[in-house]
Amino acid sequence: MTLRYRALVDSLRSMRGTIAEVPPTEAAVHYRAHTRRGIAPLADLYLPLRPTGASVMLVHGGAFVIGSRRMKPMRFLAARLFAAGIAVCAVDYRLIFRGGRLDEAVDDVCEAFAFWHARVPELGLDARAISMVGLSAGASIGTLSAARTEPSRLAALAWCFGLWELDHLHGPMRLLPRLLFRSADRAAWSERFAKQPTASTLLLHGSDDGLVPVEQAHRLAAHRESLGLSTRLVIYPGAPHGFFNLPSPAAEAGVREIISHVNRAQNSS
Repeated sequence: MTLRYRALVDSLRSMRGTIAEVPPTEAAVHYRAHTRRGIAPLADLYLPLRPTGASVMLVHGGAFVIGSRRMKPMRFLAARLFAAGIAVCAVDYRLIFRGGRLDEAVDDVCEAFAFWHARVPELGLDARAISMVGLSAGASIGTLSAARTEPSRLAALAWCFGLWELDHLHGPMRLLPRLLFRSADRAAWSERFAKQPTASTLLLHGSDDGLVPVEQAHRLAAHRESLGLSTRLVIYPGAPHGFFNLPSPAAEAGVREIISHVNRAQNSS
């Protein structure tokens, strides 16, 4: 348990510092009217001058409690995707204690995706080549949102160090299920992921993830494969949780995997 809290502290510390980034082409765009309490429904758009036609919606992490579209790993991925000619829509959603729980977060991501899907043709991009990328809690929320999205609208999915099970939670973190969906039943969480989105899915995880055990990624991959769904699991030896927070071989390899995955989906759309 001590090691898990140490991993949490290390992950938060790794958010500090500067990175090579690009400014959003359009910043703080409302993806719906701001009529509900809590975090504003805002998105930053990164539109390359020479687009490939593919686009990505980025969903940030932060344990469902903190985080934003301007987090360090979001800016890192946005800059790298932008440089590869892939348009990006990075979004905020309501968090615990800031206007929502799990259902509100999923609703926001669904509405943000609907906004992006409608906007893509106006930008001259391919509406059949939209992918979704989620980090940590954003991978969990993204999965539930993608499962509610019309399959033909999603080209590919990439989930990075996502949380799929709650059995490993101890100490104060045991309160997370009740905070998320008003129930202490951890099985209710796993049941939500029984229905999987059908789009081709890339799973990235570090073998030394001290917050979300790597075995969760293995079990999700096995579950998807049992359903006959296209799934690729990549494990980075020695990589921690949130490995996009700092320069590392895993961060570089991971972003290349995401770009390749998105481009393959576009070419097959």
